[in-house]
Amino acid sequence: MWLRYGVDQDKTLVPIEDVTRGRTPLRCPYCGGELTAKKGHRKEHHFAHTQETCREVANRSEREIPTLPLYDNFNIWLTGKELQQLKTLWNQYGWKDKGIYESEIYSIFIKEKLLERNEYRLYGQYQFTKLGKIPVGALSLMLFNSVQEPILLEKLQQLEKKVQVAYQDQGSNFNEYLWDLQIYRAELRKILSNSLYYLQIDADGETFYKIGVTRREIQARVAEIQNNLGTHFQNVAVKVLGTWPHRGNVEKYFKYRYADYNYAIGGMTEYYKFENPEDAIAALRDLRRMKKKELLEVEADILAGKPSGIEQLIEQEKRALMRSEAIKKGMSCAKKWGRHIGRPPSAESAEEFLAKPSSQRVIAALNEGLSLRQAAKKADVAINTVCKVKDLLENKYAWNE
Repeated sequence: MWLRYGVDQDKTLVPIEDVTRGRTPLRCPYCGGELTAKKGHRKEHHFAHTQETCREVANRSEREIPTLPLYDNFNIWLTGKELQQLKTLWNQYGWKDKGIYESEIYSIFIKEKLLERNEYRLYGQYQFTKLGKIPVGALSLMLFNSVQEPILLEKLQQLEKKVQVAYQDQGSNFNEYLWDLQIYRAELRKILSNSLYYLQIDADGETFYKIGVTRREIQARVAEIQNNLGTHFQNVAVKVLGTWPHRGNVEKYFKYRYADYNYAIGGMTEYYKFENPEDAIAALRDLRRMKKKELLEVEADILAGKPSGIEQLIEQEKRALMRSEAIKKGMSCAKKWGRHIGRPPSAESAEEFLAKPSSQRVIAALNEGLSLRQAAKKADVAINTVCKVKDLLENKYAWNE
């Protein structure tokens, strides 16, 4: 598992992008162990335990890692041999939209819903699904979003359910599941807060393109790119071909889909060059066909930093428990000090009560010979008030006698 987040003293998640390489003051969210930031050039940047890796991180399979589906990995968990076979099937049948015979495919392709049966095909009744086109980079960006987004939300619901069940059952793995959920929501927030951009760059007679994401104004990013390219070219002109808010999820799939056109400039690898102008037009068309991202309520809450429903419930119950404990402690102290517990005793005398306007209305109604219920209705008071007035009057007359 690549650990991308540590926690600071305030228990706030800190992403690997926000720290420098080397030992950090951050701790592992699962075990509290010290973390070292690994930021080399070969492996993906991540945190490593300064001492021994904890069980919660070391003993997980890839599918249990709280990372975004179809964001870092587009192989759908296939082995190298299986992925190569899927690519072979695509080259032979998929791009031609020809049917595939069951005898030619691995069963895992059907199990993982990468291929599906179409009984209306005359020759070979299996075909690629939208999901199956992703590992071979054949699915358009527009359809990629339609496949990925429901899977992202489904995993979010699964993580929330695990936290809820562990909380209700008071399971020992509650904290682990809660950190899983918080890390996953942090990853979602990262892609939702980023805007995807696509640039055309003309430099010293060459034309190439750049894909990327940013949270800043696009012109600030353009100025930075021009400065970076200035070390490699004398004349650089940058044209913004499009920006797509909340589409930070697309960048890595674009790189995967158009890997054959990658154009490295020094150590910079986010540039693409198309020898055939039609290929450049097709890539831009692929981007522009994407629908505008409309945030769902849960996505808007995540983007705003609002805690999940289960976290809000836990916080409410915690506050209620603290309030209850405070009340109990206060009552215990009051009892110990000999103070009155409960409603404050009334200092109102019988004469003061009977002199009140409401009591006078009751007395007038009783003098008319009305029943208790009728008197309460006429005086617009509760029947208990009528009973109290009557008792006080009777006691008063008894005292006078």
